[in-house]
Amino acid sequence: MDNISYHSSRRILLLLLFNFIICLAFSQNSSNTASTKKSWFKENVSIRKTFDGSKNEKKPATLSLFENHKNRNDFINVDIAVKLIEFEPLKNSGSILTLFPVVEWHKSSNDDAKKDNLSIGLNGEYYFGKDWNVKPYLLSNFVFKRNLMESVNEIKYVAQMSFFSLSKNAPGYPWRFNNKDSDYRGMYYPYIGFEYYEVPNLIIDGQREVFSTYFIRLFLEYWWSPRTLQTIFNGTFRNVFGNDNLVKNDLPIFDVSLNYYPGKQEHVSIGLNYKNGYDPGAKFVQVDVTSLNLNINF
Repeated sequence: MDNISYHSSRRILLLLLFNFIICLAFSQNSSNTASTKKSWFKENVSIRKTFDGSKNEKKPATLSLFENHKNRNDFINVDIAVKLIEFEPLKNSGSILTLFPVVEWHKSSNDDAKKDNLSIGLNGEYYFGKDWNVKPYLLSNFVFKRNLMESVNEIKYVAQMSFFSLSKNAPGYPWRFNNKDSDYRGMYYPYIGFEYYEVPNLIIDGQREVFSTYFIRLFLEYWWSPRTLQTIFNGTFRNVFGNDNLVKNDLPIFDVSLNYYPGKQEHVSIGLNYKNGYDPGAKFVQVDVTSLNLNINF
């Protein structure tokens, strides 16, 4: 990105951040007294950064200004995912199955790992034992991705397993503050899973690589102050099998963010994020970047 476009983008992002803070500050009093009736949108639609795990993971959608630690290439990044209406075909059984379509857009102007991907997928969450104290569950995600930069199609399927419990400090157990409102403090989820990929032009132009990975993943959300200061950690270790053409078999990646929510709310924040590892959204290019983010979470 040239200096002119970079500085223009930075000014736009900073202006957006400033405007959001001002709007939140002036609207907070009126929002506290507004009606709490649930709208159709609130009941059926969620906006996140991605839906690569449980729908309960609150990874906010982001508009980011990145600093690249590998070179002087600073850039803009957009990550947004929309979950649409849910279906529960097993309502009258002893288990829970939830299905929902997801649309995601991920774009980056990073010269080292440019991407512009639009995808549509179907996610499923199956919870065993509706009345069990410890509830294992399976997550399934089939994605059809259009690589808009190269005009090619990619396919990805993910199956992963975790569990949650109402026992204190167990996965999925919601930590609470010891204040009057018992505000939400955080939770964590460990995962083990399998991925299947079909990716064109990964190694050789015109050739489609087909391979699989197994992985372990940890998601952690923690609020240092109620509805104000939040940390999110998301780390994955992948190992590739089924393809000897790939340069590396081990593909770890993690990112950690610190987000500030002005006005005691949980929907819009500004934050810092650090990401290091092999990015699956950019054909597993190695990244090492810090970003200033505008986050949206509904």
